[in-house]
Amino acid sequence: MTRDQAVARLMALPELQAWARHIETASGGAVRGAVVPFDPAPRTVDGRQYHQLSFVENRPEAAVTWQSFLVGVADGEILVDDDENLLPLARWRTEQRPMERAAR
Repeated sequence: MTRDQAVARLMALPELQAWARHIETASGGAVRGAVVPFDPAPRTVDGRQYHQLSFVENRPEAAVTWQSFLVGVADGEILVDDDENLLPLARWRTEQRPMERAAR
């Protein structure tokens, strides 16, 4: 999986789509959500390579990170990087309830 494919995979998540809509609506279209690399080098976890990406609120003065992710180079597996804890996507959804961020 290329980095561009990993970005597209993340942006297809309903949570990130909701966050992006929320950011754009709340800012009157002045600010957008985006997925950007937070390190161009792949990260190795348990012998597997992952793209390192973050969903950010892309403000004119600075990008504000909402969440960081790892996307498997070989299979597109998504892990959520939560303060150095790596969570599988399903666990992140259950424990952190990310859709609630778009409701704030």
